[in-house]
Amino acid sequence: MTRLALALAGTLLLAFPALAQEPEQEPDVPRAAPLHMISELAETLGRAHAVRTLCNGDQDGYWRNYMLTMMSYEAPNGPRRAALTEAFNRGYRSQNRETSSCSDSSSAAEARIAARGKELADAIARNYMD
Repeated sequence: MTRLALALAGTLLLAFPALAQEPEQEPDVPRAAPLHMISELAETLGRAHAVRTLCNGDQDGYWRNYMLTMMSYEAPNGPRRAALTEAFNRGYRSQNRETSSCSDSSSAAEARIAARGKELADAIARNYMD
């Protein structure tokens, strides 16, 4: 009888950890930033790229690289990526119409554009934290 009681107690002790465990849950699907926010950031990056390449030449890919990194996270493929590419190009073309050559004020213009980009990036990051 003692052996039976010990075996039963041992079985119950082994079962308790299994009963106490939470059921496995599916991991949360990462939330994507709203398209209008990242589109505005893409357009801003295009503007910054336009100013920078006017002064440093087409080989300067500083802002373009930021854009590529953002797209690798936010839109690795598909229609969302196409929308971001179009926004970047729209910003680039628009800034080229406004700024036709490099001048003393170009670095200040790039800094203003970059500051706007930081505001947008911070707003997008807050979206992930909510």
